[in-house]
Amino acid sequence: MLPMIAVRRQLGELLGADATTLAPAMNGNKAALIAADFTVTENLAIGDLTLASFTGSTPKTAGTGAQSVGIDPATGQQIITILAPAGGWVWECTVTPGAPETIFGIALTDNAGAVLLAVLKFQTAVVISAAGQQVSQGNITITMVANPAF
Repeated sequence: MLPMIAVRRQLGELLGADATTLAPAMNGNKAALIAADFTVTENLAIGDLTLASFTGSTPKTAGTGAQSVGIDPATGQQIITILAPAGGWVWECTVTPGAPETIFGIALTDNAGAVLLAVLKFQTAVVISAAGQQVSQGNITITMVANPAF
């Protein structure tokens, strides 16, 4: 069965406010850069990914509490926007790395970095090869797909 729109939208609302997944009251979830190519599947685990190691790539902590939930007017899909930390989702390299590091995406994890909650794969990888270079992501959003494939 395909859930109807009211059911699908309720899923996003519940997740956006769920303290055990996307909306912890304390110790916000973390966003970490992914430094090895990966295939996006819902079965990924944090151990399947290689996280960035350049100086300045420390995972960023998301805002706590209810996350922003809305509808993308272009697609009708529900989106959950993860609350950004002060300064936004920007990782700046502060020391030139010994070798260039290619960043393929972002992993959203629990605060301990043990549970993978979502991934974002960049359309174009970013290469960090010198101090002052940065990876910047405007918003981190999770899309509740309108018509999932069966």
